[in-house]
Amino acid sequence: MAPTTTKASTTKAKATNGAGVKKAVGPKSGKKNNARNAMAKMQAYFKEHRAEFKDLSFKDQQKELGKMWKVAPENPKTQTA
Repeated sequence: MAPTTTKASTTKAKATNGAGVKKAVGPKSGKKNNARNAMAKMQAYFKEHRAEFKDLSFKDQQKELGKMWKVAPENPKTQTA
């Protein structure tokens, strides 16, 4: 049987001089934030227009709302820069 080795519990004090990985401070940016904003806009659009399809099942409502969303002026993908 091989001898087992244990690590001695040695804790080092962290440097207080600010060394290490810097995290971004402030609002998030980039593709992730754009996708988050687009999703929020889509959800708000669906909520606003869901009553138009109250006679359909949820699945069919989603299909119809998706078709409307693709051509909606609120959709960031349909807006031109």
